[in-house]
Amino acid sequence: MQTSSSLPAVVPIVFLGAITLITPWVTPKTVRFGVRIPAERAADAAVRTAERGYRLGVVGVTLAALLIALFVPGKTAARLSGVIVEVVGTFAVYLVARAHLATAKHEGHWFAGLKQVAVADTALRTRPGPFPWLWALPAAVIVVGTTVFGAVRYPHMPDRLAEHYDGSGHPTSYADKTFVSAFGPVGVQITVVALIVALTRITTRGKATLDAQDPRAADRQRRFVAVMARCLLLFAAAIAFTLFLAALETWNVLGSTGWFPAVMLAPTALATVGLVAVALRLGQGGSRLRFAETADEAEGAARHGTVNRDDDRLWKAGVFYFNREDPAIWVQKRFGIGWTVNLARPAALAFLVGVIAVALLVPILLR
Repeated sequence: MQTSSSLPAVVPIVFLGAITLITPWVTPKTVRFGVRIPAERAADAAVRTAERGYRLGVVGVTLAALLIALFVPGKTAARLSGVIVEVVGTFAVYLVARAHLATAKHEGHWFAGLKQVAVADTALRTRPGPFPWLWALPAAVIVVGTTVFGAVRYPHMPDRLAEHYDGSGHPTSYADKTFVSAFGPVGVQITVVALIVALTRITTRGKATLDAQDPRAADRQRRFVAVMARCLLLFAAAIAFTLFLAALETWNVLGSTGWFPAVMLAPTALATVGLVAVALRLGQGGSRLRFAETADEAEGAARHGTVNRDDDRLWKAGVFYFNREDPAIWVQKRFGIGWTVNLARPAALAFLVGVIAVALLVPILLR
């Protein structure tokens, strides 16, 4: 076992395992494993059984993936098969839990005799809160600073620039100095920051599907959108700073050392941990936020006796949203934190193609 070469595979496996394990904990109680249920069924025995099986399954898959990453012979690329096992295995565990709960719901007729409604907060689109542009300033400053520093440094850069590095931070290949090779990291930096800011801007004006059984759902949703927007903009700044350090390495400003990769990735890693912590505190759509419920709200919710519409048919496997009748492109995730796209809308498909194109262009820009 070579721990150093296994580290690139072990870290994402542990991270993915932890995130997957706690995901059900941050979703609303009316949506369990991608299955819509009445709020009063949240403590049903079938729900508890699904949760227990899910936890055991995720832990088992994660341990198996770690063993593969640590003990499978071969180079780091071969050991990354553990990451594939983690992703595929945990999704399979989720599908098993979802199938169990969906069967219990169907056989128990959980929605029989209940008044089903769908509630959406259109005010987020017609009267949205102000976008926190000031929080995007740190990322913009880092991008501008990187560009200016690169322009000043360009005449003094060596004729050959490091193109690729190994896991210890030592260069393994070089490229002739050109404008493209020198400013490739800046291009990636601009692209990533612009993409995060644009997506944050779009999602703050997306459709908010509210909980019909929660009288404070609109307040939770607005707080969720406002806080997550600020966190995402700070996350963009952290990635921009990581790319700034990568540019310094490419431009031969810093010497290659074994500890540099850890220092370079530290801002993004810390920002990721912070983003996850905030998401856990808020819950999906702000479901974990606590508001004092007035007597009138409690009485009104009980009097109406309404539940959320059983819309499972619109969610394939509980994670892929496909609704031709919904004009919204961005919707809240059913299982997890954040937003996803309506795959029935052409604009959403165009967006996915664009993301794939950017992912393919980034390695080219870094060459």
